Amino acid sequence: MVKKIAAIAASLVAVVGLGYLLATVIGKPVSTDLSIIGKGKPVLVLAYQNHSPTSIEALDSLNQVRNVYESRYEFVVADLGVPQGRAFASRSRMVEGQAIFLNQDGEPLLVTGIPADEQALRRLLDSQLAAME
Repeated sequence: MVKKIAAIAASLVAVVGLGYLLATVIGKPVSTDLSIIGKGKPVLVLAYQNHSPTSIEALDSLNQVRNVYESRYEFVVADLGVPQGRAFASRSRMVEGQAIFLNQDGEPLLVTGIPADEQALRRLLDSQLAAME
């Protein structure tokens, strides 16, 4: 009986730990707060449409490297399903799955697709940081 309780307790701890990991690292949501643009830190804004394979792939690619770059970039989603996100994407001439890099003053630098290849994405992120220096 004690072994069974210990096994159940260990399983619960593992499930809670996995859930915490998914919620805080892997499943960490990207902000939709576009008001942070121009507040002193470079921003990458992804034009995102729910159920769009292009948007989903771009966000998945960004999530692979986001934890490495969060100290240097703010990552934001322009949700194309809401008026504010659509207006931002329209002003920036973006379509779903594209991203715009803005410098720390909020000036746009580049609108581009997000590479699926992690190394190509890292090169893109690094090159845009270097262009802002």
